[in-house]
Amino acid sequence: MLLKIKTLDIEATDYPLVLLHKDDAKAIGVRRLGRVNVKLGSKEFVAVVDLTERVVAKGEVGLYEYLCDRLDKSCGINAEVTLASPPDSVESIKKKLDGNALSKEELQNIIEDTVENRLSDIELSAFVSGVYTRGLSNEEVINLINSMVSTGQTLDIKRKPIFDKHCIGGVPGNRTTMVVVPILGAAGLTIPKTSSRAISSAAGTTDTMEVLCDVSFHKNEIEKIVNKIGCCIVWGGGVDLAIADDKLIKIRNPLGLDPESLLLASILAKKKASGSQKVVIDIPVGKNAKIKDENFARKLARDFITLGERLEMEIKCIITYGEKPIGRGIGPSLEAIDVLKVLAGDGPYDLREKSCEIAGLLFEMGGKAPRGRGKEIAEQMIDSGKAMSKFREIIGEQGGNAKVKIEDLPIGSYQHTVKSEIEGRIDFMDTRMINMIARACGAPDDKGAGIFFHVEKGERVKKGKDLFTLYAEKDKKIDNALEIINGNPIGVEKVIYDIVEGELSI
Repeated sequence: MLLKIKTLDIEATDYPLVLLHKDDAKAIGVRRLGRVNVKLGSKEFVAVVDLTERVVAKGEVGLYEYLCDRLDKSCGINAEVTLASPPDSVESIKKKLDGNALSKEELQNIIEDTVENRLSDIELSAFVSGVYTRGLSNEEVINLINSMVSTGQTLDIKRKPIFDKHCIGGVPGNRTTMVVVPILGAAGLTIPKTSSRAISSAAGTTDTMEVLCDVSFHKNEIEKIVNKIGCCIVWGGGVDLAIADDKLIKIRNPLGLDPESLLLASILAKKKASGSQKVVIDIPVGKNAKIKDENFARKLARDFITLGERLEMEIKCIITYGEKPIGRGIGPSLEAIDVLKVLAGDGPYDLREKSCEIAGLLFEMGGKAPRGRGKEIAEQMIDSGKAMSKFREIIGEQGGNAKVKIEDLPIGSYQHTVKSEIEGRIDFMDTRMINMIARACGAPDDKGAGIFFHVEKGERVKKGKDLFTLYAEKDKKIDNALEIINGNPIGVEKVIYDIVEGELSI
Protein backbone atom coordinates (compact mmCIF):
# COMPACT_ATOMS: atom_id res chain seq x y z
CA MET A 1 0.00 0.00 0.00
CA LEU A 2 1.35 3.42 -0.99
CA LEU A 3 0.95 5.88 1.89
CA LYS A 4 1.80 9.56 2.26
CA ILE A 5 4.56 10.22 4.80
CA LYS A 6 3.78 12.35 7.83
CA THR A 7 6.75 13.19 10.04
CA LEU A 8 6.05 13.16 13.76
CA ASP A 9 8.11 15.42 16.00
CA ILE A 10 7.77 13.02 18.93
CA GLU A 11 10.50 11.21 20.84
CA ALA A 12 10.03 7.48 20.31
CA THR A 13 11.78 4.19 20.96
CA ASP A 14 15.22 2.91 20.00
CA TYR A 15 13.66 0.55 17.45
CA PRO A 16 11.85 1.58 14.20
CA LEU A 17 8.23 2.42 15.00
CA VAL A 18 5.57 3.72 12.61
CA LEU A 19 2.04 4.94 13.16
CA LEU A 20 -0.82 3.73 10.94
CA HIS A 21 -4.48 4.60 10.79
CA LYS A 22 -6.41 1.55 12.00
CA ASP A 23 -8.30 1.22 8.67
CA ASP A 24 -5.05 1.14 6.67
CA ALA A 25 -3.59 -1.38 9.11
CA LYS A 26 -6.64 -3.60 8.60
CA ALA A 27 -6.25 -3.38 4.84
CA ILE A 28 -2.56 -4.33 5.08
CA GLY A 29 -3.38 -7.14 7.51
CA VAL A 30 -1.27 -5.94 10.44
CA ARG A 31 -2.27 -5.57 14.07
CA ARG A 32 -0.88 -3.28 16.76
CA LEU A 33 2.74 -4.27 17.57
CA GLY A 34 2.88 -6.30 14.37
CA ARG A 35 5.44 -5.51 11.69
CA VAL A 36 5.44 -3.87 8.28
CA ASN A 37 8.10 -3.40 5.63
CA VAL A 38 8.53 0.29 4.77
CA LYS A 39 10.21 1.26 1.48
CA LEU A 40 11.24 4.87 0.84
CA GLY A 41 12.96 5.12 -2.52
CA SER A 42 16.17 3.10 -2.18
CA LYS A 43 15.77 2.81 1.59
CA GLU A 44 13.93 -0.11 3.19
CA PHE A 45 13.36 -1.22 6.77
CA VAL A 46 11.06 -3.31 8.96
CA ALA A 47 9.14 -1.42 11.64
CA VAL A 48 6.82 -2.17 14.54
CA VAL A 49 3.31 -0.76 14.14
CA ASP A 50 1.24 1.35 16.49
CA LEU A 51 -2.34 2.34 15.61
CA THR A 52 -4.29 5.59 15.74
CA GLU A 53 -7.43 7.24 14.44
CA ARG A 54 -6.36 10.84 15.04
CA VAL A 55 -2.62 11.46 14.78
CA VAL A 56 -2.40 10.22 11.18
CA ALA A 57 -5.26 10.12 8.68
CA LYS A 58 -6.22 7.32 6.34
CA GLY A 59 -3.67 7.11 3.54
CA GLU A 60 -0.80 8.34 5.78
CA VAL A 61 2.05 6.65 7.61
CA GLY A 62 3.53 8.44 10.60
CA LEU A 63 7.32 8.32 10.80
CA TYR A 64 9.03 9.70 13.87
CA GLU A 65 11.40 12.47 12.87
CA TYR A 66 14.52 10.76 14.27
CA LEU A 67 13.80 7.78 11.97
CA CYS A 68 13.65 10.03 8.92
CA ASP A 69 16.95 11.62 9.94
CA ARG A 70 18.60 8.19 10.19
CA LEU A 71 17.32 7.10 6.80
CA ASP A 72 17.85 10.18 4.69
CA LYS A 73 17.96 13.95 4.85
CA SER A 74 14.55 13.93 3.22
CA CYS A 75 11.98 11.19 3.66
CA GLY A 76 10.30 12.07 0.39
CA ILE A 77 6.56 12.14 -0.09
CA ASN A 78 5.34 8.54 -0.13
CA ALA A 79 6.31 5.16 1.27
CA GLU A 80 5.36 1.64 0.21
CA VAL A 81 4.07 -0.21 3.29
CA THR A 82 3.55 -3.99 3.22
CA LEU A 83 3.04 -6.75 5.77
CA ALA A 84 6.23 -8.24 7.28
CA SER A 85 6.97 -11.18 9.56
CA PRO A 86 8.58 -10.87 13.00
CA PRO A 87 12.23 -11.97 13.24
CA ASP A 88 12.91 -15.64 13.96
CA SER A 89 14.34 -14.68 17.36
CA VAL A 90 10.79 -14.02 18.60
CA GLU A 91 10.16 -17.78 18.41
CA SER A 92 13.37 -18.37 20.35
CA ILE A 93 12.13 -16.01 23.07
CA LYS A 94 8.89 -17.99 23.29
CA LYS A 95 10.99 -21.14 23.53
CA LYS A 96 12.82 -19.77 26.58
CA LEU A 97 9.51 -18.72 28.16
CA ASP A 98 8.44 -22.35 27.81
CA GLY A 99 11.52 -23.40 29.77
CA ASN A 100 13.60 -24.82 26.93
CA ALA A 101 17.33 -24.35 26.43
CA LEU A 102 18.48 -22.06 23.61
CA SER A 103 21.19 -23.02 21.14
CA LYS A 104 24.25 -20.95 20.36
CA GLU A 105 22.65 -19.86 17.07
CA GLU A 106 19.36 -18.88 18.74
CA LEU A 107 21.12 -16.72 21.33
CA GLN A 108 23.27 -15.18 18.61
CA ASN A 109 20.12 -14.26 16.65
CA ILE A 110 18.48 -12.70 19.72
CA ILE A 111 21.54 -10.58 20.44
CA GLU A 112 22.00 -9.57 16.78
CA ASP A 113 18.34 -8.55 16.54
CA THR A 114 18.71 -6.62 19.81
CA VAL A 115 21.71 -4.69 18.49
CA GLU A 116 20.03 -4.00 15.14
CA ASN A 117 16.85 -2.77 16.90
CA ARG A 118 14.68 -5.47 15.32
CA LEU A 119 13.03 -6.40 18.62
CA SER A 120 10.46 -4.27 20.42
CA ASP A 121 10.69 -3.41 24.10
CA ILE A 122 7.86 -5.87 24.79
CA GLU A 123 9.77 -8.69 23.08
CA LEU A 124 12.98 -7.85 24.95
CA SER A 125 10.99 -7.71 28.18
CA ALA A 126 9.70 -11.20 27.39
CA PHE A 127 13.28 -12.41 26.92
CA VAL A 128 14.37 -10.92 30.25
CA SER A 129 11.30 -12.41 31.94
CA GLY A 130 12.02 -15.81 30.39
CA VAL A 131 15.58 -15.75 31.68
CA TYR A 132 14.37 -14.55 35.09
CA THR A 133 11.84 -17.36 35.50
CA ARG A 134 13.58 -20.18 33.58
CA GLY A 135 17.25 -19.32 33.98
CA LEU A 136 20.18 -20.10 31.68
CA SER A 137 22.62 -22.98 31.88
CA ASN A 138 26.35 -22.21 32.06
CA GLU A 139 26.59 -23.19 28.40
CA GLU A 140 23.85 -20.72 27.49
CA VAL A 141 25.55 -17.98 29.55
CA ILE A 142 28.86 -18.59 27.75
CA ASN A 143 27.12 -18.44 24.36
CA LEU A 144 25.27 -15.29 25.41
CA ILE A 145 28.53 -13.64 26.50
CA ASN A 146 30.29 -14.53 23.25
CA SER A 147 27.33 -13.19 21.25
CA MET A 148 27.40 -9.91 23.18
CA VAL A 149 31.14 -9.54 22.60
CA SER A 150 30.97 -10.35 18.88
CA THR A 151 28.20 -7.80 18.20
CA GLY A 152 29.99 -4.89 19.92
CA GLN A 153 33.40 -3.26 19.85
CA THR A 154 36.44 -4.77 21.57
CA LEU A 155 39.52 -2.98 22.87
CA ASP A 156 42.89 -3.87 21.38
CA ILE A 157 45.38 -3.05 24.13
CA LYS A 158 49.00 -3.92 23.36
CA ARG A 159 50.21 -3.86 26.96
CA LYS A 160 49.59 -7.22 28.62
CA PRO A 161 48.38 -8.71 30.90
CA ILE A 162 45.21 -6.66 31.34
CA PHE A 163 43.80 -6.24 34.86
CA ASP A 164 40.28 -5.21 35.85
CA LYS A 165 37.91 -4.93 38.80
CA HIS A 166 34.16 -4.70 39.15
CA CYS A 167 31.66 -4.09 41.94
CA ILE A 168 28.20 -5.64 41.77
CA GLY A 169 26.81 -2.39 43.19
CA GLY A 170 24.25 -1.21 45.70
CA VAL A 171 26.61 0.64 48.07
CA PRO A 172 26.61 4.48 47.99
CA GLY A 173 29.99 6.20 47.67
CA ASN A 174 31.82 3.03 46.64
CA ARG A 175 34.43 4.80 44.47
CA THR A 176 37.14 2.17 44.85
CA THR A 177 37.77 2.16 41.08
CA MET A 178 39.18 5.69 41.21
CA VAL A 179 41.66 4.60 43.88
CA VAL A 180 42.49 1.10 42.59
CA VAL A 181 43.26 2.13 39.00
CA PRO A 182 45.99 4.68 39.85
CA ILE A 183 47.48 2.29 42.45
CA LEU A 184 47.86 -0.41 39.80
CA GLY A 185 48.92 2.04 37.12
CA ALA A 186 51.62 3.46 39.40
CA ALA A 187 53.06 -0.05 39.72
CA GLY A 188 53.18 -0.49 35.95
CA LEU A 189 50.11 -2.71 35.55
CA THR A 190 47.65 -2.26 32.68
CA ILE A 191 44.02 -1.52 33.60
CA PRO A 192 41.74 0.04 30.96
CA LYS A 193 38.76 0.66 33.24
CA THR A 194 35.38 1.25 31.65
CA SER A 195 32.65 2.23 34.11
CA SER A 196 28.97 3.09 34.15
CA ARG A 197 26.81 6.04 35.04
CA ALA A 198 24.34 6.03 37.90
CA ILE A 199 20.99 4.38 37.28
CA SER A 200 19.28 4.58 40.67
CA SER A 201 22.24 5.67 42.83
CA ALA A 202 23.54 9.17 43.58
CA ALA A 203 26.63 8.71 41.40
CA GLY A 204 28.39 6.13 39.30
CA THR A 205 32.15 6.04 38.82
CA THR A 206 31.71 7.81 35.48
CA ASP A 207 29.63 10.61 37.03
CA THR A 208 32.31 11.17 39.69
CA MET A 209 35.27 10.97 37.30
CA GLU A 210 33.49 13.46 35.03
CA VAL A 211 33.93 16.09 37.75
CA LEU A 212 37.67 15.92 37.07
CA CYS A 213 38.01 15.23 33.33
CA ASP A 214 36.37 13.92 30.17
CA VAL A 215 35.08 10.35 30.25
CA SER A 216 33.61 9.87 26.76
CA PHE A 217 36.14 8.49 24.30
CA HIS A 218 36.11 6.43 21.12
CA LYS A 219 37.72 3.00 21.02
CA ASN A 220 40.92 4.20 19.32
CA GLU A 221 41.27 7.08 21.81
CA ILE A 222 41.02 4.70 24.77
CA GLU A 223 43.59 2.38 23.22
CA LYS A 224 45.95 5.31 22.65
CA ILE A 225 45.66 6.51 26.27
CA VAL A 226 46.14 3.04 27.77
CA ASN A 227 49.01 2.07 25.49
CA LYS A 228 50.70 5.33 26.56
CA ILE A 229 50.15 5.43 30.36
CA GLY A 230 48.78 1.96 31.13
CA CYS A 231 45.34 2.92 32.44
CA CYS A 232 42.21 5.03 32.11
CA ILE A 233 38.84 5.54 33.79
CA VAL A 234 36.23 6.12 31.07
CA TRP A 235 32.53 5.70 30.35
CA GLY A 236 31.82 2.27 28.90
CA GLY A 237 28.68 3.52 27.16
CA GLY A 238 30.74 5.77 24.91
CA VAL A 239 32.61 2.91 23.27
CA ASP A 240 29.82 0.34 22.67
CA LEU A 241 31.47 -2.61 24.40
CA ALA A 242 28.90 -5.45 24.42
CA ILE A 243 26.28 -2.97 23.24
CA ALA A 244 23.44 -5.52 23.50
CA ASP A 245 23.95 -5.55 27.27
CA ASP A 246 23.25 -1.81 27.50
CA LYS A 247 19.95 -2.35 25.69
CA LEU A 248 18.97 -5.22 27.98
CA ILE A 249 19.85 -3.15 31.06
CA LYS A 250 17.35 -0.48 29.92
CA ILE A 251 14.69 -3.19 29.92
CA ARG A 252 15.74 -4.84 33.20
CA ASN A 253 15.85 -1.73 35.38
CA PRO A 254 12.22 -0.51 35.10
CA LEU A 255 11.06 -4.08 35.73
CA GLY A 256 13.35 -4.42 38.74
CA LEU A 257 14.56 -7.72 37.31
CA ASP A 258 18.20 -8.74 37.64
CA PRO A 259 18.38 -12.44 36.71
CA GLU A 260 21.55 -14.10 37.95
CA SER A 261 22.49 -15.40 34.49
CA LEU A 262 22.05 -11.95 32.90
CA LEU A 263 24.03 -10.36 35.74
CA LEU A 264 26.88 -12.80 35.06
CA ALA A 265 26.68 -12.31 31.30
CA SER A 266 26.48 -8.51 31.60
CA ILE A 267 29.63 -8.19 33.69
CA LEU A 268 31.72 -10.84 31.97
CA ALA A 269 30.83 -9.67 28.45
CA LYS A 270 32.16 -6.19 29.27
CA LYS A 271 35.33 -7.70 30.77
CA LYS A 272 35.88 -9.96 27.76
CA ALA A 273 35.34 -7.05 25.36
CA SER A 274 37.94 -5.03 27.29
CA GLY A 275 40.46 -7.87 26.93
CA SER A 276 40.59 -8.39 30.70
CA GLN A 277 42.65 -11.36 31.85
CA LYS A 278 42.89 -10.96 35.64
CA VAL A 279 39.79 -9.66 37.39
CA VAL A 280 38.65 -9.04 40.97
CA ILE A 281 34.90 -8.84 41.53
CA ASP A 282 33.56 -7.14 44.65
CA ILE A 283 30.23 -8.57 45.85
CA PRO A 284 28.76 -6.37 48.63
CA VAL A 285 26.12 -8.07 50.78
CA GLY A 286 23.60 -6.13 52.82
CA LYS A 287 19.96 -5.47 53.56
CA ASN A 288 19.68 -2.80 50.84
CA ALA A 289 22.57 -3.91 48.63
CA LYS A 290 21.92 -5.63 45.31
CA ILE A 291 22.94 -8.97 46.88
CA LYS A 292 21.18 -9.54 50.20
CA ASP A 293 22.12 -13.12 51.08
CA GLU A 294 25.68 -14.28 51.80
CA ASN A 295 24.97 -17.83 50.62
CA PHE A 296 23.79 -16.50 47.27
CA ALA A 297 26.87 -14.26 47.13
CA ARG A 298 29.10 -17.33 47.55
CA LYS A 299 27.24 -19.15 44.77
CA LEU A 300 27.57 -16.09 42.54
CA ALA A 301 31.31 -15.99 43.26
CA ARG A 302 31.69 -19.64 42.28
CA ASP A 303 29.80 -19.01 39.04
CA PHE A 304 32.02 -16.02 38.19
CA ILE A 305 35.15 -18.11 38.74
CA THR A 306 33.83 -21.08 36.73
CA LEU A 307 32.64 -18.98 33.79
CA GLY A 308 35.87 -16.96 33.90
CA GLU A 309 37.88 -20.13 33.34
CA ARG A 310 35.77 -20.89 30.25
CA LEU A 311 36.47 -17.36 28.98
CA GLU A 312 40.23 -17.58 29.72
CA MET A 313 39.97 -15.06 32.55
CA GLU A 314 41.39 -15.53 36.03
CA ILE A 315 38.72 -14.25 38.42
CA LYS A 316 38.81 -13.83 42.18
CA CYS A 317 35.81 -12.59 44.17
CA ILE A 318 35.62 -10.81 47.51
CA ILE A 319 32.40 -10.71 49.52
CA THR A 320 32.26 -7.38 51.33
CA TYR A 321 30.06 -5.60 53.86
CA GLY A 322 27.28 -3.66 52.15
CA GLU A 323 25.30 -2.29 55.10
CA LYS A 324 26.80 1.23 55.01
CA PRO A 325 28.13 3.78 52.52
CA ILE A 326 31.83 3.85 51.65
CA GLY A 327 33.39 7.23 52.35
CA ARG A 328 31.80 10.37 53.75
CA GLY A 329 30.48 12.06 50.60
CA ILE A 330 27.57 10.87 48.44
CA GLY A 331 27.26 12.63 45.08
CA PRO A 332 29.76 13.25 42.23
CA SER A 333 31.87 16.11 43.64
CA LEU A 334 31.66 14.94 47.24
CA GLU A 335 32.84 11.47 46.21
CA ALA A 336 35.63 12.96 44.08
CA ILE A 337 36.80 14.85 47.19
CA ASP A 338 36.93 11.57 49.14
CA VAL A 339 39.05 10.00 46.37
CA LEU A 340 41.51 12.91 46.23
CA LYS A 341 41.88 12.86 50.02
CA VAL A 342 42.52 9.10 50.10
CA LEU A 343 45.16 9.35 47.36
CA ALA A 344 46.75 12.21 49.31
CA GLY A 345 47.17 9.85 52.28
CA ASP A 346 44.15 11.16 54.18
CA GLY A 347 40.41 10.78 53.66
CA PRO A 348 37.90 8.11 54.67
CA TYR A 349 39.55 5.04 56.17
CA ASP A 350 36.98 2.59 54.77
CA LEU A 351 37.51 3.77 51.17
CA ARG A 352 41.28 3.41 51.54
CA GLU A 353 41.03 -0.03 53.18
CA LYS A 354 38.67 -1.52 50.64
CA SER A 355 40.57 -0.06 47.68
CA CYS A 356 43.91 -1.35 48.96
CA GLU A 357 42.41 -4.78 49.57
CA ILE A 358 41.19 -5.00 45.96
CA ALA A 359 44.42 -3.56 44.51
CA GLY A 360 46.47 -5.87 46.71
CA LEU A 361 44.67 -8.93 45.46
CA LEU A 362 45.30 -7.85 41.87
CA PHE A 363 48.99 -7.34 42.71
CA GLU A 364 49.15 -10.91 43.99
CA MET A 365 47.34 -12.24 40.89
CA GLY A 366 49.82 -10.40 38.67
CA GLY A 367 52.90 -11.60 40.52
CA LYS A 368 53.71 -8.11 41.80
CA ALA A 369 53.39 -9.22 45.42
CA PRO A 370 53.72 -12.50 47.33
CA ARG A 371 50.52 -13.94 48.72
CA GLY A 372 49.25 -11.92 51.66
CA ARG A 373 51.50 -8.90 50.92
CA GLY A 374 49.54 -7.22 48.15
CA LYS A 375 47.57 -4.85 50.37
CA GLU A 376 50.78 -3.64 52.00
CA ILE A 377 52.28 -2.79 48.61
CA ALA A 378 49.05 -1.03 47.57
CA GLU A 379 49.26 1.12 50.69
CA GLN A 380 52.88 1.97 49.84
CA MET A 381 51.72 3.23 46.43
CA ILE A 382 49.45 5.72 48.22
CA ASP A 383 51.86 6.71 51.01
CA SER A 384 54.72 7.32 48.56
CA GLY A 385 52.56 9.66 46.46
CA LYS A 386 52.95 7.46 43.36
CA ALA A 387 49.23 6.65 43.15
CA MET A 388 48.30 10.34 43.30
CA SER A 389 50.85 11.16 40.59
CA LYS A 390 49.37 8.46 38.35
CA PHE A 391 45.83 9.68 39.04
CA ARG A 392 46.81 13.20 38.01
CA GLU A 393 48.41 11.75 34.87
CA ILE A 394 45.13 9.98 34.05
CA ILE A 395 43.19 13.23 34.57
CA GLY A 396 45.57 15.09 32.27
CA GLU A 397 45.45 12.45 29.52
CA GLN A 398 41.64 12.55 29.66
CA GLY A 399 41.55 16.31 29.12
CA GLY A 400 41.25 17.52 32.70
CA ASN A 401 43.35 19.75 34.93
CA ALA A 402 46.10 17.48 36.28
CA LYS A 403 46.83 20.05 39.03
CA VAL A 404 43.23 20.18 40.25
CA LYS A 405 42.71 20.96 43.94
CA ILE A 406 39.84 19.99 46.19
CA GLU A 407 38.74 23.59 46.50
CA ASP A 408 38.35 23.73 42.70
CA LEU A 409 35.56 21.16 42.71
CA PRO A 410 31.93 22.36 42.48
CA ILE A 411 29.95 22.03 45.71
CA GLY A 412 26.29 22.98 46.02
CA SER A 413 25.91 26.49 47.40
CA TYR A 414 22.69 25.58 49.22
CA GLN A 415 23.23 23.55 52.38
CA HIS A 416 21.26 22.17 55.29
CA THR A 417 22.64 20.19 58.25
CA VAL A 418 20.49 17.64 60.10
CA LYS A 419 21.28 17.16 63.80
CA SER A 420 20.56 14.28 66.12
CA GLU A 421 17.54 14.72 68.37
CA ILE A 422 18.66 12.03 70.82
CA GLU A 423 21.78 10.36 72.18
CA GLY A 424 22.88 6.87 71.19
CA ARG A 425 25.05 4.67 69.01
CA ILE A 426 24.86 4.23 65.24
CA ASP A 427 24.55 0.63 64.08
CA PHE A 428 22.67 0.83 60.76
CA MET A 429 22.58 3.12 57.73
CA ASP A 430 19.76 2.92 55.20
CA THR A 431 21.67 2.94 51.91
CA ARG A 432 18.48 2.90 49.83
CA MET A 433 17.18 6.04 51.52
CA ILE A 434 20.60 7.67 51.28
CA ASN A 435 20.53 7.33 47.49
CA MET A 436 16.95 8.63 47.36
CA ILE A 437 17.73 11.74 49.38
CA ALA A 438 20.98 12.48 47.51
CA ARG A 439 19.11 12.23 44.20
CA ALA A 440 16.42 14.56 45.56
CA CYS A 441 19.23 17.06 46.16
CA GLY A 442 20.05 16.86 42.45
CA ALA A 443 22.73 14.17 42.18
CA PRO A 444 24.11 12.91 39.87
CA ASP A 445 23.11 15.50 37.24
CA ASP A 446 24.04 18.39 39.55
CA LYS A 447 27.67 17.55 40.26
CA GLY A 448 27.84 19.51 43.51
CA ALA A 449 24.72 17.95 45.01
CA GLY A 450 24.55 15.16 47.57
CA ILE A 451 25.10 14.29 51.23
CA PHE A 452 28.13 14.58 53.49
CA PHE A 453 28.14 12.38 56.60
CA HIS A 454 29.64 13.76 59.80
CA VAL A 455 29.22 10.44 61.62
CA GLU A 456 29.23 6.83 60.51
CA LYS A 457 28.18 3.42 61.71
CA GLY A 458 29.55 2.46 65.12
CA GLU A 459 29.94 6.01 66.42
CA ARG A 460 28.17 7.35 69.50
CA VAL A 461 26.53 10.74 69.19
CA LYS A 462 25.03 13.21 71.62
CA LYS A 463 21.83 15.17 71.19
CA GLY A 464 22.45 18.12 68.86
CA LYS A 465 25.39 16.44 67.09
CA ASP A 466 25.65 17.07 63.33
CA LEU A 467 24.57 13.89 61.51
CA PHE A 468 24.77 14.87 57.86
CA THR A 469 24.71 17.91 55.58
CA LEU A 470 22.65 18.17 52.39
CA TYR A 471 24.16 20.02 49.42
CA ALA A 472 22.24 21.29 46.39
CA GLU A 473 22.74 23.71 43.54
CA LYS A 474 19.15 24.94 43.80
CA ASP A 475 17.26 25.91 46.95
CA LYS A 476 14.21 23.95 45.80
CA LYS A 477 16.26 20.72 45.72
CA ILE A 478 17.06 21.11 49.43
CA ASP A 479 13.34 21.47 50.05
CA ASN A 480 12.69 18.30 48.06
CA ALA A 481 15.16 16.34 50.18
CA LEU A 482 13.77 17.75 53.45
CA GLU A 483 10.25 16.76 52.40
CA ILE A 484 11.44 13.14 52.20
CA ILE A 485 13.18 13.40 55.57
CA ASN A 486 10.57 15.37 57.53
CA GLY A 487 7.63 13.67 55.86
CA ASN A 488 8.68 10.26 57.12
CA PRO A 489 6.40 9.16 59.99
CA ILE A 490 9.14 7.29 61.84
CA GLY A 491 11.17 10.40 62.64
CA VAL A 492 14.05 12.39 61.22
CA GLU A 493 16.84 10.12 62.39
CA LYS A 494 15.13 6.92 61.30
CA VAL A 495 14.98 8.09 57.67
CA ILE A 496 18.69 7.37 57.32
CA TYR A 497 19.74 6.51 60.86
CA ASP A 498 17.85 4.02 62.99
CA ILE A 499 18.11 5.96 66.27
CA VAL A 500 16.71 4.77 69.59
CA GLU A 501 17.18 6.27 73.02
CA GLY A 502 20.60 5.35 74.37
CA GLU A 503 21.41 3.30 71.25
CA LEU A 504 21.74 5.32 68.09
CA SER A 505 21.62 3.47 64.77
CA ILE A 506 22.56 4.87 61.43
